Amino acid sequence: MKKVICLFFLLMFIPTNNIQAKCMYSDIAEMKKIASNINYSYEYKIVNDDALFDITLTNLTNDIYFVDSTTEKTYKNKTGEYVLKNYKSGETVIYNFYLNNPDCLDTSLYTIRIVLPKYNKYYNNSICADIQEFSLCQKWSSHNLDYNTFLDKVNQYKNDKLKEEEKEKKVVDNDSLFHYIIIFLTDYYYIILIVLGGTISVIAYIRNKRNSIYS
Repeated sequence: MKKVICLFFLLMFIPTNNIQAKCMYSDIAEMKKIASNINYSYEYKIVNDDALFDITLTNLTNDIYFVDSTTEKTYKNKTGEYVLKNYKSGETVIYNFYLNNPDCLDTSLYTIRIVLPKYNKYYNNSICADIQEFSLCQKWSSHNLDYNTFLDKVNQYKNDKLKEEEKEKKVVDNDSLFHYIIIFLTDYYYIILIVLGGTISVIAYIRNKRNSIYS
């Protein structure tokens, strides 16, 4: 019991200011600003009909370490730039950055989340030659279709597009016909009036002639 009491009083008189000062909130706030300046970029290469990505992190400092949640690997003492290689297309990569200070162990500073585009190995197929706007014919497209299903969906898109174009063409043709009629009436209205006037005069003459005969 005496030993416990002595230990209690001993702990009370141990100075804590120096320990706390090593991990001040102001320092952490400053390091968070530095961590927020970390940037990334990526480039890809095609291997076995799929894209593999290399991610480059820049503005790293020795005061910060990071953990790749994809591989669960920790990277310390990295200054300036670091390249991490061979991520799969469509993969979501998360880097968590921490303060590299034993007095502030595991203090989280910043997180970068990168969603890598999904590579479409069918995009360059000849069936896509005239419909590059279709999502399944673009280089980066999130789908897991087998080749036959891909062909079916592309052909369906082509058929639907053709039907829509034919429908629009009919509308355009009808509009064009109406337009031509309006132009004709506008340009030759005086001829129409002469013909119409002459027709009315002939009809009136015939009616008057008949009335005079039967009267």
